[in-house]
Formats: sequence, structure tokens, C-alpha cells
Amino acid sequence: MAGVLTLRTWRRLFIVGVVIVVVQVGLLQQVTLANVHPDAFLLVAICAGLVAGPQAGAVVGFVTGLVADLFVVTPYGLSALCYVLVAFTVGQTAALPGGRAPHLFKVATAFLGSIGGTLLYLGLAILVGQPHLARAQLVDVLAVVSVANAVLAVPGVAVMRWAFSASAQQSRELATAGVSRG
Repeated sequence: MAGVLTLRTWRRLFIVGVVIVVVQVGLLQQVTLANVHPDAFLLVAICAGLVAGPQAGAVVGFVTGLVADLFVVTPYGLSALCYVLVAFTVGQTAALPGGRAPHLFKVATAFLGSIGGTLLYLGLAILVGQPHLARAQLVDVLAVVSVANAVLAVPGVAVMRWAFSASAQQSRELATAGVSRG
């Protein structure tokens, strides 16, 4: 499904964004394993890339990263840069031809995308002079974020399909209207 960002889609993405902020800040910040919590914002970027493709996924990843940056003490825009790159890459990967098991592909992509996104974030943080994690804590972060996002990938993709279904529905309506007039 090509990701078109219509006004209807932006409305649905706004609703998804509000829910994700509440879930991340209100729930997932309280769920810690080895002093690490899951990252639902990264999951949104990954799922947007899976569902909407590289361009629309990157836009959603960028906006999601800007929102995520409101809740961390790193330079503003660091998460946005990371999430736009992850969403674009995931979107490119999802667009590759070839047969694959849909749920397994989503889970594997969320798992690997979370590892890549976490390592990219760490690398960018080091480049801008932010304190970095100790190696032992890095393994914990990678494990918690990637496993949590893999578990939540299938429902996350379903939510993104709902958000982008407004675009597909509107495109069909416009195509039908154009055919009936012409």
C-alpha cells in the first residue's frame, strides 16, 4: 500500500501519535527490564515504513522523532534524524520483491530495525558529544527494545494500516469519481 499523506491520514496519525505518547510516557516508562524500557516511538517509525513505504514512512518517522525528542535530554532532533533513517530503510526493505511470510517478516523487520535504530541513535549521540552507554547496558537496551518491538510489531502494523487506510479509501473515491465523470 503506497503511503499517501492526505488530511484524513494526518488526522488518524495524530490520533495514533496521542495514543503512543500516552502509552510510552504513561505505561512503557514504568515497565523496565534491567533499567531499560521499550521504545514505542521507534516502533511507530518502523511500522510506518513497513506499511507506507520509504517516503511516507520517513515523514512519519521524522514527526514521531520530533515528538520523542520532547521526552529525552539529548539535542532536539536527534531522535528525528534516527527515526527518519530507520523508517526510510525499513520502507525500502519492505518494498523489495520476493515472497515472505507476512507476520514473520514484520516481526523480523521490527527486531532488526530496532537493533539498527538503537545503534544508530547511540552512534549519533556519540557524534554530538552526548554521554554513551556502557557496553553492558547497551546489550540490555538492544535486547529490551528489539524484543518488545518485535512482540508489538503485528499490532503496530495493524494500527498503521488503519491510519493509512484513509489515504487508500480517499484515492479509490477520487478514482471512482474521475471514472464516472469522464
